[in-house]
Amino acid sequence: MAKTNAVLLIGDSISQYYCPFVTAELAGQCVVRRREGICGDSRQLLAELNEHLAEAPQAEVVHFNCGLHDLRCNRATGALQVELEAYRTNLRRIVEHLAATGKRLIWARITPVIFERHRLVKEEDRREEDVQAFNAAADGIMAEAGIALDDLYSLIMAAGREKYLREDGVHFTEAGSQLLGRQVAQAILGAIHP
Repeated sequence: MAKTNAVLLIGDSISQYYCPFVTAELAGQCVVRRREGICGDSRQLLAELNEHLAEAPQAEVVHFNCGLHDLRCNRATGALQVELEAYRTNLRRIVEHLAATGKRLIWARITPVIFERHRLVKEEDRREEDVQAFNAAADGIMAEAGIALDDLYSLIMAAGREKYLREDGVHFTEAGSQLLGRQVAQAILGAIHP
């Protein structure tokens, strides 16, 4: 199998945890790069997109995601960190910027949360209904742009989110990150060898 120059992962802390597993799965086939830290919400990702791309300018494939920070809900006011319409606008601009690079793009759907667990340990809420609404919005944008979907949401729901999500109801156990990493690697290989 021909070796690609590089694959770039862009995402929040979920991608930070599955990155080592993607790297291991693709060893000898791809060089996996990811900028240090997390992309944050869609506003931050948009503002820092060039810095992410500079991490692997030769990358043929970009696997990207944002949303878990956008849908953080202020418990006192009910306001989301980035409201859904603003998320749509930001995501369209991110897609436009990435599409202009000519790289093959893969969008990773936002992973599930467990509201009750999250609420016990965090000061803000993350609600499953918001995950679904943000995923639906992103699905439409990606379909319009012809961008491949990596459905990490359905993977975890089918495997059992209770089993793979940590006590905070948003981050994954090592086994959960490995499961995600395997699927991400397969999505990348599918983009490299269509």
